[in-house]
Amino acid sequence: MEDGKRQGSGVSKQSLWEMRMTRRRLLRNTGVGAAGLFGGAAFLAACSSNKPSGGGSSAASSSINVGFAYIGPVADNGWTFTHDEGRKAMETALGSKVKSTFVENVPISAEAGQTFEQLASTSELVVANTEYANYLSDVAANHPDVAFLECDGHTYTDNLFAFYVEHVAPNYLLGVAAGMLAKSGKIGYVGAFPSATAFNDTNPMLLGARTVNPNASVKAVLINSFFDPQKATAATNALIDGGAEFIFSVMDEPSFLQVAEKRGVWGAAWNLDIRTFGPTAYVNTYQLEWGDFYTEQAQKVLDGTWTAEKEVHLLPLSLGTWGDNVPKDVQDAVAAAKTKVEGGLNPYTGPLTDTKGVVRLKEGETLSAVQAYTIDWSLQGVTGVA
Repeated sequence: MEDGKRQGSGVSKQSLWEMRMTRRRLLRNTGVGAAGLFGGAAFLAACSSNKPSGGGSSAASSSINVGFAYIGPVADNGWTFTHDEGRKAMETALGSKVKSTFVENVPISAEAGQTFEQLASTSELVVANTEYANYLSDVAANHPDVAFLECDGHTYTDNLFAFYVEHVAPNYLLGVAAGMLAKSGKIGYVGAFPSATAFNDTNPMLLGARTVNPNASVKAVLINSFFDPQKATAATNALIDGGAEFIFSVMDEPSFLQVAEKRGVWGAAWNLDIRTFGPTAYVNTYQLEWGDFYTEQAQKVLDGTWTAEKEVHLLPLSLGTWGDNVPKDVQDAVAAAKTKVEGGLNPYTGPLTDTKGVVRLKEGETLSAVQAYTIDWSLQGVTGVA
């Protein structure tokens, strides 16, 4: 995501620090009403309109409504911002054939079920930008004529399936860069929860780093939040105090990069190009772009051809533009590794042993992208994720 787009969100450094809503609080966030945060009057007015005839998942329609539920604010300069950019891209692509609404800061609680009920009553397609488990699936079961999409979800029914990004390969490539930039081989990871996402951040990064430094290691600090500048700052400092020379963070805010900049270590981000917060330290980021997928799914609902997939739909993912100070030899090494990956190299190829000494993959065995999506173990050489 270009930095200009980030700035276009109108978010200042100060307002970033003032945000306190967290993406994916995993049942911790139960006290804030989603409709109230979005703007109750506007949201209720949108939901009071009659749902167009012709179920989006069963019959063709000339126009549809698409409702989005976001775990965080659209101005988070991170995860939710990228999804809202995808929503806007869908609207641009489909024009008058689609009308979308969104609700920010939807907590993972019973309130989410209420929000999904409201969205389902006025939409042919409902999208959640994180996993809401039964809060979403229960509503989906009550609205069989509505199509539901759940990002990073794990439920599959006749009208609900999960989608996500395939981030094993890009993280492996980022690991190659980390292995070259961290001369000591010590890599730090500021994460949120011990989920498959964290395992697929740290494991491939270690594997990539070890192609250039066999002694590389990854140490993680998980702070149980995706937006907590104070904890992220403390975690970054602790990792650097422990010798880390490269920090990779999944946070929705830039405090980790500001610390990296101040302390003279490298930093890479999950969500957006945030180099403005650490122009010397910045290395790269993922390019999270949801627009094509949202457009595709909405078009299928319009055509009456939408069907739920039976396994997770993984979107391709690439690294972004290199930081201004990343050496040319590092960029070249990553480019060479990318060619190998595109030629069929699978980072998860055995023999691989976990932190308990259990052989997870024997010689020549591999994990598919779908299998990696549900991984729950760390490789030897990774600490802090269990």
